[in-house]
Amino acid sequence: MQNQELAHRIVQDHDKLDRTFTDLERTFTDLKDDNFDRRQDHELLEDARADLNFALEEMLEHFGVEEEAIFQHLRQALPDLSERLDGLEEGHEALCSRVTQLRKMVAAAEAGLKTFDPAAALESLQQMRRILSLHNNAEVQIFLEALERLDGDDQRILRENLEQL
Repeated sequence: MQNQELAHRIVQDHDKLDRTFTDLERTFTDLKDDNFDRRQDHELLEDARADLNFALEEMLEHFGVEEEAIFQHLRQALPDLSERLDGLEEGHEALCSRVTQLRKMVAAAEAGLKTFDPAAALESLQQMRRILSLHNNAEVQIFLEALERLDGDDQRILRENLEQL
């Protein structure tokens, strides 16, 4: 698989998560617009909870592969990338934290607490999507740079790890 094909595959994996966030954005918009009765609101909140659970599970799995296999390999093979990889890991933590925060907001709404603000949830989600887009671009750039710089077994190992995503 060529470098650009590999980058495209990584972007496609990120797109799956982005589609989930698009669904969540629609749900939070519907809740914010308040065009539904309580029963429909409850269904929307159930959908939001399911989407957030799916997103967190996907992120933890994806980030786990990156951090445990790919980043560790790159730190050994190209130590000068360590600071940039640390930044990606911090991004992983921030993104997971934001999803966890949104899950708490939805749980509060499902419990009937009046503290749930759909507009705030929507804004938080939109900010997270912008952060995720920047994060994904930085990640692809690092992977492509590494593939250009590595040779032999190191490049083969990186390719194999990237294909796991």
